[in-house]
Amino acid sequence: MGDSAQLYTIAPGQPFLKRLAETLYDADTRQKMFGACALHDAHILLPTRRAARQLAHEFLILADEAGQGALLLPRIDTLGDLDEDAPHIGGQNETDPLAVPPAIEPMARHFHLLKLVRAWAAASGHMEGGNLNPVKLSALAFELEAFLDQAQNEQIDWAELPSLVPDELAENWQQTLEFLNIITQFWPAHLAETGCLDPTDRRNVLLLQRCAQWAASAPDHPVIAAGSTGSIRATADLLRVIARLPRGAVVFPGLDNAADAELWKAIEQDVSHPQYGMAQTLIHMHCDRDLVKDWPLHKPPHKQDDKRSAILHRALVPAAITADWATQTPPDPQALDGLHMIDAPDARSEAGVIALIMREVLESDTKSAALVTRDRKLARRVAGELRRWDIAVDDSAGKPLANGPVAVWLRHILTCLAEDFAPVALLSLLKHPKTCLAETRAAHMHIVHQVEAAVLRGVRPASSQADDDLGGLKAALAHIHEYSRYTDIADAPYVADFLARLTAAFEPLRALPFEAHMDVHIAALVATAEKLLADEDALFADDEEGRALAALLERLSSEAGLAGAISKADWPNLFDMWLSRQPLRAQGPTHKRLAIWGPLEARLMQADVMILGGLNETVWPPMPETGPWLSRPMRAALGMSQPERQIGLAAHDFVQGAAAPVVYLTRAAKIDNAPSVAARWLRRLETLSGKAPRHEQLRLLDWWRRLDHGDEICAEEAPAPCPPVAARPSRLSVTQIETLLHNPYEIYARKILDLNAWEAVDAPYHAGHRGTLIHEVLEKLVEDGRHKTEDLATAMLETAAELQKNRSGSDSILAYWQARLAAMGEWLEGFEAARRADLRDSFVEVSGRLELPMDGVPFSITAKADRIDRLQDGRFDIIDYKTGAMPSQKAVRQHLAPQLTLEAAILQHGGFEKIGEGALTRRLSYVHLTGRQPAGKAVEIECDNELTGGALYMVERLIAGYRQETRPYHVHLRERKQGMQDPAFDHLARLKEWRSDGEGDDG
Repeated sequence: MGDSAQLYTIAPGQPFLKRLAETLYDADTRQKMFGACALHDAHILLPTRRAARQLAHEFLILADEAGQGALLLPRIDTLGDLDEDAPHIGGQNETDPLAVPPAIEPMARHFHLLKLVRAWAAASGHMEGGNLNPVKLSALAFELEAFLDQAQNEQIDWAELPSLVPDELAENWQQTLEFLNIITQFWPAHLAETGCLDPTDRRNVLLLQRCAQWAASAPDHPVIAAGSTGSIRATADLLRVIARLPRGAVVFPGLDNAADAELWKAIEQDVSHPQYGMAQTLIHMHCDRDLVKDWPLHKPPHKQDDKRSAILHRALVPAAITADWATQTPPDPQALDGLHMIDAPDARSEAGVIALIMREVLESDTKSAALVTRDRKLARRVAGELRRWDIAVDDSAGKPLANGPVAVWLRHILTCLAEDFAPVALLSLLKHPKTCLAETRAAHMHIVHQVEAAVLRGVRPASSQADDDLGGLKAALAHIHEYSRYTDIADAPYVADFLARLTAAFEPLRALPFEAHMDVHIAALVATAEKLLADEDALFADDEEGRALAALLERLSSEAGLAGAISKADWPNLFDMWLSRQPLRAQGPTHKRLAIWGPLEARLMQADVMILGGLNETVWPPMPETGPWLSRPMRAALGMSQPERQIGLAAHDFVQGAAAPVVYLTRAAKIDNAPSVAARWLRRLETLSGKAPRHEQLRLLDWWRRLDHGDEICAEEAPAPCPPVAARPSRLSVTQIETLLHNPYEIYARKILDLNAWEAVDAPYHAGHRGTLIHEVLEKLVEDGRHKTEDLATAMLETAAELQKNRSGSDSILAYWQARLAAMGEWLEGFEAARRADLRDSFVEVSGRLELPMDGVPFSITAKADRIDRLQDGRFDIIDYKTGAMPSQKAVRQHLAPQLTLEAAILQHGGFEKIGEGALTRRLSYVHLTGRQPAGKAVEIECDNELTGGALYMVERLIAGYRQETRPYHVHLRERKQGMQDPAFDHLARLKEWRSDGEGDDG
């Protein structure tokens, strides 16, 4: 029987579809193979729809080259879509899909299985304690669907399943057997009741019908099955029938005809070998490999293609045969011509290099390039990198619907509510282009930026118990007058209207009960989304995403009864899961000469430049996992393939791509900051060939780095701006004068460019917040006279609680710093007691000003002293509370830390109005408060006229220097202690680009 089979192969490295089309288009070759027939008489079966479209395109190219004005194409179908076949000429032998029950809709299948999984979980006690929430149950149902599809692809007989788990095995295997009853007993019964078939089962039934019909009565037209390896059992059955039709033919992709009998026998036993799948298909077809002939090619293969295929086949022989490499003739070095390996340092670099290769291809007017990868993250990264050149690339797998702009917006809505309007979630929603809560989008964004600056940057607003508090946003705005310079925003009527609209928009979602059915959740989500939209916008646009999203929500609503009640906490994660499993195809035009393919599609198609990306273990090839249901012995006993078969299929796809004339093999040395392992095929290829063809690696990686870090944009020297004298400040505070001494560039940024450093959104509570709080607590205590109390620790805690009650992060801040505040209070009791006898009165947070005549143009020095104490002898002590780094006495005396000495000068010249003129300073006191051990420390410096006069002289010379237009504002002119530096404007100065240490921190 096998002798009559018509079997062919197209070698690796050959453009499969192009060669297939060339042979069938040639009338003489076609008639030699199938007898007298026209091209449109042929019926061609291919594995994928994309391959079918591409084959039709190849025929049209041939017709155009031949000057043929019109062409009747052959019938081109996919092996898995037989129910969509249109009647063919002489269609008495065709499958009648109407006689087969319809397939259950995939989303309906998921929710029906979900109902069965939930019933099993409840009956087995797994629902107790919330071990299996709806999210886990849905994920379990998806895993069960994948297992069911695999079993049906391999046509497993479930009758043997009960005998796989003897009574003496572990209890978990008994539970697994009980769980699998869902698909062996309950699911078939459910399908019988509904009159439907499982999608994979229906395809198998249709293929079985086709086999029976063609075996009984062969069609009178040519039937060619091309590109399939027969990995699906029902497909292999159909190939066996087609191969024996009088006018039938099967064309394998890349079958190795050169392997000797011993090697082929080893291949038949090596499940991870690239030829294993086709070897098993030939066994299933009862055909010898000797029957497989080379497909009659319209053009002879290039010798280079044969050399590349040979070295690849030799490199991927079964492990036991690799010992023969030592005695065999070394491979021809020319076999690797056109093959390039690239080890990128990380995933981003790999994507960037691939994008560069594809962009370089476009420099030619005719060449094409394709990335082939199993790594969907890499595919999306490459597509993103290509957008820097405004290139949209066709990704055959599309992207998850969850990543579409409208789907992302809906997810933001649910996240915002789930996280109680946390700042990041709230701003993500408010800044999304779909959101508009004002008359215009511009007005909306103006309000959002105001609210962000006022209360959403820094520590998170403290939420109250009010239902409409919006995560503390309203409470923070109501008390903004107490602690923020944005004092006008809370009273602005447009802000009140904005918050009212935001509250009203979320009312449908807030009104939901703790648990509700899915259609109720969806209706509330849609209602909220529509209220957040601008009046003229539509929620679901008439585009690919809008239609897909509307259809998904409609399907989810229709299956609400099966999904059961879902809690408000579980709904966002479930919604994300279902969105992420729906593909969204490319929208808009894409480049005609660039593409991203999956390995299955690339098996039959070839571009001028092929890029095989993501060649790391666990990615390509995939990790061989048995799955959660059956062990390896159980799978073997049941007749299921072992997981390593997926490695063999992946290896075949690798060989098909790597045999192309020009190919790049890329990988990332690190994935998510963890070292990766190169695909076993790369290591074998290098071991066999003895060299690594990486001469393109350095060029491409260097080029990639220069795109973002080119020499022409790198700052070789530190910036030294020299603004006009008129633009330079005529007033500085004492702390800003100290900054001018050490980092003039910061003064340039703040006072001349009028820039302010913002805190991060939802920033953690840090030392700066602590310092502000301690200063305010001590100010309040001194004003009230409570600093003289004996229990100063309790007074500090009570005052801190009072000051923080309406501020961001009040409870968490006080809880975090409570122990330190108490320790500071205990230390301050001793500090205040030692000063009490010599103290007359105290002034806190007192403002002062001193005018200096500078060549006829006045210059003002301003200050706000933490505390000034009047002593019994009429002199004064100036006290500065420090919670961070302390200046050294040497820096104070050398006028490098002139804050307190300048305050003493202002005091002496009557600049503090509350105190009066002629006041003399006895001491400058730095009180360092940490709350650690020791909790505080006082550093006192005697003050005299020499010290204050020297400080004023220093200021006069400093300002006089900066009154010269040629005097630049340098970056970090003098380094300060760690903790006294403010790096807020270092990025503006591009410090890391020109600093020798590369880190922007010499301290």
